[in-house]
Order: sequence, then structure tokens, then C-alpha cells
Amino acid sequence: MPECENFDVFLSYSHHEGSHVEELARRINDRGLRVWIDKWVLVPGGKWQPEIAHGLKKAKACAVCIGEQTPSGWFKEEIECALNRQTNDASFRVIPVLLPGAQERNVDDFLELRTWVDLRNGIDDRKAFHYLICGINGVAPGRFEEENAPDKRLEKVRKGLMDLKLLHDEKLIGDDNLSDYRCRMLDKLVETI
Repeated sequence: MPECENFDVFLSYSHHEGSHVEELARRINDRGLRVWIDKWVLVPGGKWQPEIAHGLKKAKACAVCIGEQTPSGWFKEEIECALNRQTNDASFRVIPVLLPGAQERNVDDFLELRTWVDLRNGIDDRKAFHYLICGINGVAPGRFEEENAPDKRLEKVRKGLMDLKLLHDEKLIGDDNLSDYRCRMLDKLVETI
């Protein structure tokens, strides 16, 4: 790994939760954020302990993904390392993330003092994912508007385009107007992204 490489978030997790965490990593990465996850970064045959320490050092935040099991072994060591870094660097965020099947009792005493992200309803929970992205970026989440979720906006545009097509098919608007209205609708969609 290049020395200068930085990450937006380091994902700390138990390997029992690997499939949930890798899906979460994909979704975070699809939002344009750089993710440190061992499966993507560690070179087979290399020494993984120093690479984990390096990844934590180069990340702006650490998402501690808690699943069905209480953190132990190296996972617990990563949590302690992240909490120590936060003690010395107030801009570094440690975000407890409860995965599906997680029990609150599995959250470490020091970790429970941080604001949690609750994904127990599923990795695709938009509101919880919004909170996670805000935590990674170090911004307050504000009021979550389900209406502004990308799928809702796209659905509104699809419906609008279908309505335009019907008006055109009924000869209520001409070709020039149809193109103009389509461009306006798509411009509005792009403005909201």
C-alpha cells in the first residue's frame, strides 16, 4: 500500500460478520468514499498486523461493526487502538455500527459512549446508512427526508416522463415541447443529487 494513501473510513469487524461488512463497504465506496477493509487492502502473504495499524492511522474515521458476537481477539485490539487514537486526535471519529443480529450488550463500555448507527434492520436501511455517511464525513445528519432518497426522486422523474409521453401520444404537446420538458425534469433531478 502506498505510504501517502488516505482513507475516509477504516472498517473494524469480526470475520463472522464479513459478508455484512463487505456489502456495507461497497455501499460506502459507491458514495465516493475511500474504504479501508482488510479484504480489499491486505496483500496475501504480507504481514497484516502492521497494515491494520497503518490503515487505522491513515483513516479519518473508524466504523466498529458489531455483530452477534462480543468483540474479542484482534477485533478488540483494533477497537482499543481506534479509541486510543481518538483520545489523542479529536477529529478522528469512532462510530459504533450495530449490524443485523447485534445485541447492545456486545458493545464495549467505552464504545457505548459514542453515538451509534443502528443497522439491525438491515444494511439497506437508508436512514441508518445516511447517519453512517454523515458520521464518516464528520457532519451532523440533519433531518432525514425519506422523500429525498434517491429512489423516491427517480420514481418521481419516471412518473413525470411517463406523463409527458402520454400527453405527447395524445397530441396535447408537440415534439419540441416534449424535449424541453424532459430536459427541465432531468435538470431538476441533477440539481438534487
